[in-house]
Amino acid sequence: MKILITGDFCPIHRAANIFEGNDIFGDFNSIISECDLNITNLECPLTEASTPINKTGPTLKSSFKYAKFLKDSKFDLVTMANNHIMDYGAKGIEETITALNNNSIDYVGAGKSTDEIAIIYKTIKGIKIAFVNVCENEWSTDERGGYKANGFSEIESFYTIKKAKQNADYVVLIHHGGHEMYNLPSPRLKSVLRYFVDCGADVVINHHTHCVGGHEVYNQKPIFYSLGNFVFDNPNQRDSIWNYGMAVTLNFSKDNFNFTIDYFEQFNKNASLRVVKESDLPYSIDEVNRIIQDDELLKTSFESFINEKRKLFNSFIEPVSSKYYNALKNRGLLPSLWSKKKKEYLKNLISCESHREILQEILKEETVNT
Repeated sequence: MKILITGDFCPIHRAANIFEGNDIFGDFNSIISECDLNITNLECPLTEASTPINKTGPTLKSSFKYAKFLKDSKFDLVTMANNHIMDYGAKGIEETITALNNNSIDYVGAGKSTDEIAIIYKTIKGIKIAFVNVCENEWSTDERGGYKANGFSEIESFYTIKKAKQNADYVVLIHHGGHEMYNLPSPRLKSVLRYFVDCGADVVINHHTHCVGGHEVYNQKPIFYSLGNFVFDNPNQRDSIWNYGMAVTLNFSKDNFNFTIDYFEQFNKNASLRVVKESDLPYSIDEVNRIIQDDELLKTSFESFINEKRKLFNSFIEPVSSKYYNALKNRGLLPSLWSKKKKEYLKNLISCESHREILQEILKEETVNT
């Protein structure tokens, strides 16, 4: 029994022009057709809602007609635990669920807060698979109008995986998180994905970074650190790591399973997909995998990434939002508006679990709208 899992599906820009009957998958169709169950990550609500939630960063949506496109393309299940599925609030996800139901597409990872959104079970050819879907805690994991995405918690993940393990032959955990446009896991993310295996997951798959990551076999269980994009056009990204994706095919039997990997180029010069060789990727997967296995190299690489982001994140934490102030501060012409003592307070509020939960609740009350 074969299951195909792909990364972010977000039909916007040129991808918003794919209609019924359009073949954008080309030679990737043969990979889809070989599988008994095809899964993708629905990275945006399918809705006609016009009012986005208040958040930083982009808000994404596409038309509900793409539920039919997914069904016609032989996709049977979508994961929805991600940072964009609630971009248009309760109305957006409610219309998304209606569109999925109308096209007989199952979903996991988001929905009504009173429902079981973390796990879905599928039995194919006598083999029962539990799919657990979870994402890092950003905008979508706040409850809005009775709906939310399934946010990550070490404690909840342990009990969810334990429950799934008791009721299925295999557990496939699909996580959405990591650092965008960074093709390695942070040391923290590596520990988290390995923790899922320690809890009982048989396969762990991650997406969100918009680029292909490495993979490893940990305690005889495969971990895929990022699938990259599946269908996600971005006019600001051409000939970049954004334009490549990974698809994982899991082949299960009653007693064992194995996997294969396929790579593809998506929505680069052409508004379509085409299968490529690993050697066609913009960087060496073998080198990425080597760094993942070396904790010191992984730490050093992440420190370099932090240095690249330092000015940006420093601007986030300043009490004013002004490009002129940030430009002068980055040139050393103005001091930070936070004193050293204030930064110590902020660090403690964020680092200490007890302080952080109070801070989160206060900010949630002041920022979350329905």
